[in-house]
Amino acid sequence: MEKSNKNKLIPDLNGVPHLMSSGVNVKGSARKFVGVDPSKCIGCGLCELICVLEKGEDSLSPLRSRIHVVRILPFFNVVTACRFCENAPCVKACPRNALFQNEVGLISCDQDKCDRCGWCAMACPYGAITLHPDRPLALICDLCNGEPRCIELCPAEALSLVSEDEAESMWKTSIEQLLMKVEKLLSILKARDVASLFEGVDQHIRKFYWKYMEMDKKYPLKRAAHT
Repeated sequence: MEKSNKNKLIPDLNGVPHLMSSGVNVKGSARKFVGVDPSKCIGCGLCELICVLEKGEDSLSPLRSRIHVVRILPFFNVVTACRFCENAPCVKACPRNALFQNEVGLISCDQDKCDRCGWCAMACPYGAITLHPDRPLALICDLCNGEPRCIELCPAEALSLVSEDEAESMWKTSIEQLLMKVEKLLSILKARDVASLFEGVDQHIRKFYWKYMEMDKKYPLKRAAHT
């Protein structure tokens, strides 16, 4: 009896054949994704730049990044990246079967099938999928082979690998911290205490500078793109 073509052996993100499926049920406890602590994120966008460099893109545009910074308010920034959903809706939504999810949840895109229709991006409940501006490719986080560079080089240490439960707990704690920051900010503004507005700014600048230098050393071949 001929086997169904729903499951097939195709190269994964490392070029190693794996059993892939358009309907993999990945257990939530096994999934880890790049999560953000909004109380720490400063919205600098360095994670987007690092992602573009790590993937060898020929432009430093954040439109080519697999991770995305969303600045909701001046003091409230979040980051979105693929959460490797169980029965991923993006995979189900693709009309050309261009997306495949492996047994650990990673989702890859077959450029020979993708026509950049955008259905996967619309189906993602987290806004984590975008389309490559120049190629038939859905841009989806692949965790950099288990060592996300965005986490490594985040100057605010706002990113980490988390599960759904860990992310929910982190957000609850973060919201409480943000509320305290808002109360402090309101107190400073009411007192017209301008000097206090700059507390900690020098530390943020130094951290960003050193992480940027670390990134610049890690990707020397991209120096020409900065000029």
